[in-house]
Amino acid sequence: MALSKEQRIEEIKSKGFELVDDTGYKNIQSRIIVRCPHGHLTETCIEDFRKVSFECPKCSNSETGFKNPRDVPPKMPGTTRIIGFDQATENFGLSIFDDGKLVYYGLYKFSGVLANRLAKIDKFVRTIIAE
Repeated sequence: MALSKEQRIEEIKSKGFELVDDTGYKNIQSRIIVRCPHGHLTETCIEDFRKVSFECPKCSNSETGFKNPRDVPPKMPGTTRIIGFDQATENFGLSIFDDGKLVYYGLYKFSGVLANRLAKIDKFVRTIIAE
């Protein structure tokens, strides 16, 4: 099934990406180029882009592995911080509470074989806890 140009732009924008090039688009399996919120260009197709596990390959394979989420406020002295993680290995939820008040939440996506996902999650959890 082919989408109109407006539908393609809107669908890609809904995930925070930007459509850069869709020359030759015929259907949802046609190759397109999108830009992630961090400016990386990725060649994909609408069919793959629609998958819950789709992410920018450059962001997900950064050299440092993970950066602590930018919006996590620093823990204030004298507060009790509770960090909640879910049990999933592909779509991984994070919640942070300070003195019972929600201060951060996010969804992170881990791809690859299970052993690699678990290693990434371990590194991610250690980064969050260290902060």
